[in-house]
Amino acid sequence: MCVVNAELEVHPEEGYACGAVPSQQSLACTAIVTLSDLYKETGLTQGTAGSTIHPHPSRQIDCVIIDDPVVDATPVTRKLHWVAPRSSDGLWGHRLGGHQREVWLSFRDGSKISDLLHLALLADMPLQPPATHKADFYMHHALSTVCLSVEFKKRPEPDTEWVLLRSNSHKVANGRYDVNIQIFNEDAEILALSNHVVYVSGLKGKSGKKARM
Repeated sequence: MCVVNAELEVHPEEGYACGAVPSQQSLACTAIVTLSDLYKETGLTQGTAGSTIHPHPSRQIDCVIIDDPVVDATPVTRKLHWVAPRSSDGLWGHRLGGHQREVWLSFRDGSKISDLLHLALLADMPLQPPATHKADFYMHHALSTVCLSVEFKKRPEPDTEWVLLRSNSHKVANGRYDVNIQIFNEDAEILALSNHVVYVSGLKGKSGKKARM
């Protein structure tokens, strides 16, 4: 096992990010990465059936493709297929109630979800529970991730095409909320866990496209 500390700096003139640390740059983010071999881990193991008590929604029966403009809002989200349960009021992922959300994700170009780095990327792609709690959220609010953690539980199989993300917020108050994320394969095995803290700010100026995601 080893631990790596990484810092990402932003150059104020060119506007690009790099790993160097010259004095004229400003710190954008810092990461602490603990590395180990998942295949060699041993120790206490217990069944935790409660974490998967709800069966996965069927993509073919329970879900529809998200056609909201917000899924094409960034270069990263445009690379993904988004398939989720849809509620009667037009909001997405509302099958389990409360602030619990579900969404199936896959790559539009047919690439497989075959690496831990893919899981790290997808851990930042959940349906945001507060944003999907009311219509037109993204016309009035912007989200900034303050911090996040990712814990890998199982390396995805090389032919993995779809994963299910379940997200839930336990406390939404005073412009800040938490997000707990579980990433499952199609056999309901947990591949990764993630926790976020998100800051919400208000948007000013012209309204964008109507979005319900």
